[in-house]
Amino acid sequence: MNASEIGESIQWPSSTADLVEYLSAQPLYSLCREQILHVCQLIDQCRLRINRAGLGDTLNSLCIKVTQNEETISENAMSAPPAFLANTVRQHGRSEFVTDDQAHAVYIMACAVKALEVLYDWMFDVERTALPKGIPMPDWPWDFYCEYVEGQVNEDDRIDALDLYVIHLEPITYLPALRRDELRPLALSAIREATRRKGGLLSGKDRVADMSERDIALVEKARALLHDGMSRRHVTTEVHRWLTQQVAKPYKQRPNWISQETDKALSRKRVEAILKQHKV
Repeated sequence: MNASEIGESIQWPSSTADLVEYLSAQPLYSLCREQILHVCQLIDQCRLRINRAGLGDTLNSLCIKVTQNEETISENAMSAPPAFLANTVRQHGRSEFVTDDQAHAVYIMACAVKALEVLYDWMFDVERTALPKGIPMPDWPWDFYCEYVEGQVNEDDRIDALDLYVIHLEPITYLPALRRDELRPLALSAIREATRRKGGLLSGKDRVADMSERDIALVEKARALLHDGMSRRHVTTEVHRWLTQQVAKPYKQRPNWISQETDKALSRKRVEAILKQHKV
């Protein structure tokens, strides 16, 4: 599920009930049930607020466009006046008649959808790689199959997914325009629950302390920028831009820490999560 690639013809769901029913039938649902339900509650509450506007078919286009541009909107809104967020949502959706309150709900929904996308992608990737390539799904009892897939979970990847989930929800809690929004406590609750879950995973295992060569390079770049006087607010964007430039180089000119198989840079959100993980 890639929210940024949702087509214009797709109808935004009237509720998340069908989505929860689908996700609950996945073998790893029990491992992230609380996180899924938290963001689905956010999405449903946003939808209720937006429905009162009577937007009809316009809603689909508005939500899709804002979700596609959520990362850019979040980045720019951090240092902008409170009115910027609603104005930008209206601009992306070409819906000048949407009120500030409704525009905020569209943005919050976009953040929640991106957080949900992280969990879905993680569940899908684990199940996809649980069996050797080319081997059909065995005719096992469902409970046994779920237990088998859970046994293939890499806890570091699971923690990374929780980190990225939180990163997508955090703008709801600190953007100036949303500080008094009634949906902010739901995002805070989702973040607290995910953080507790991550803490339990970390305390239950000896996580590998060594950083990957890629992470070392990103952290060193960020620290160098800070040392040179760059505002912390702009460091993540600059590190992401630098990483994108390194990946775009011909293979022979790339740094050794970029594998030949890499054909796309990490997202800005992923870079942000890595820097936060290493206290930068």
